[in-house]
Amino acid sequence: MARLPRLLRTAGARRCFSAKTHYDETAVYKYASQQIKPVSLGQLLKYRQLPLSAENILDSVSYSQAELPVRLAKRVISFHRLPFIVGTNPHIAQVYSHYYEAFDRLYAFPPITDLDAEWAFTRTLERQTQLLANVIPEIAQGFLECKQYMPREGRTAFISELIRSRIGLRVIGEQHVALSFQFRNEQGTSNKQHQHQPDTQHMDDVWVGAIHTKLLPARMMNQCAQMVQNMCEMYYSTAPSYYVDGDVDETISYIPSHFEYITCELLKNAFRATVDFSARSGRSAHPPIQITITKGDGYVGVRIRDQGGGISKPNMGNVFEYSWSSVQSSDAAGELGNGGLAPSGMSLQTNLALQQGVGGPIAGLGFGLPMARLYAEYFGGSLDIVSMEGYGCDVFLKLRSIEGSVELKQI
Repeated sequence: MARLPRLLRTAGARRCFSAKTHYDETAVYKYASQQIKPVSLGQLLKYRQLPLSAENILDSVSYSQAELPVRLAKRVISFHRLPFIVGTNPHIAQVYSHYYEAFDRLYAFPPITDLDAEWAFTRTLERQTQLLANVIPEIAQGFLECKQYMPREGRTAFISELIRSRIGLRVIGEQHVALSFQFRNEQGTSNKQHQHQPDTQHMDDVWVGAIHTKLLPARMMNQCAQMVQNMCEMYYSTAPSYYVDGDVDETISYIPSHFEYITCELLKNAFRATVDFSARSGRSAHPPIQITITKGDGYVGVRIRDQGGGISKPNMGNVFEYSWSSVQSSDAAGELGNGGLAPSGMSLQTNLALQQGVGGPIAGLGFGLPMARLYAEYFGGSLDIVSMEGYGCDVFLKLRSIEGSVELKQI
């Protein structure tokens, strides 16, 4: 322990909030002290020449096996740095346990040299990736309960870094899992009974693992808008119409689940604001939501225009703050003190859990927009909002094609 970096020694001394004593902290410190080895987007796409070979899969798993334990160990150490009283919160401690379990399961695998061992690792990796997919509701509630013990800047920095790290972990993990299933689907040896198996029936030359190289934003926007419109009908018994125009035939190389998450969060805000403003202003009919697709040099732009009354000037500075929502009567902590009920009438934990997915409540609890911006920025895109108070909002989403920036962006 004497030769470990001082920061890690200090962090290790703080780890008192886990009741599990079997954790091998020496292994955590060893991996956390290593440098992250970023992967370029070009490397994620280097297997696009089908069919995939056994060498491709073993090469992919070699990077995943070496890199993921390092990144997981660094997340474990980040929890050590939290104030003790924050770390003892049961929700935050639960997320800590999930990250340690993922690290513990993956680092224990011996070096993989054959497809049988790769398949065992892939199945474990898939389970751990699914487990970490659901940590945001726990983190959100934990920090709501502990907000008085940590300054806002510290909370924001921790949550943002956790989400960015989570995106990287999922991209690397899900990319290898998808490649592995794609390879076995080509070979006719995939396990058809596996409950989390991706839909490989339609995998062809447009897919490289989890990346779709000819994604149609206009089609995705139509699908997402239809789903959000149905949600709006369910919650409010009414919903505005929408239409998609612009460069509707433009394609982009992107991860569909990321595109879907970002755009559904933006559309939920637009639909909800339009219905609410109609009720407040006595408007007899909802103006439609306009979704415009534009083509750029290596990117696609999406503008979502609504007539939902806009965002007041005092609130504009808060829209990208965690745990802030325009539908809240006070602040997020006030909801906890009010019986734990969220605006939709569901419990806070249920509402947060739903908000994490694209099928979440029409009125969120303040994690949708900041997470959407982090997802947009992760591959070099951007998310901006222009509000005209008393009229509506224009939301500008810029998504850079993964294929068009393969040598520039690393994760």
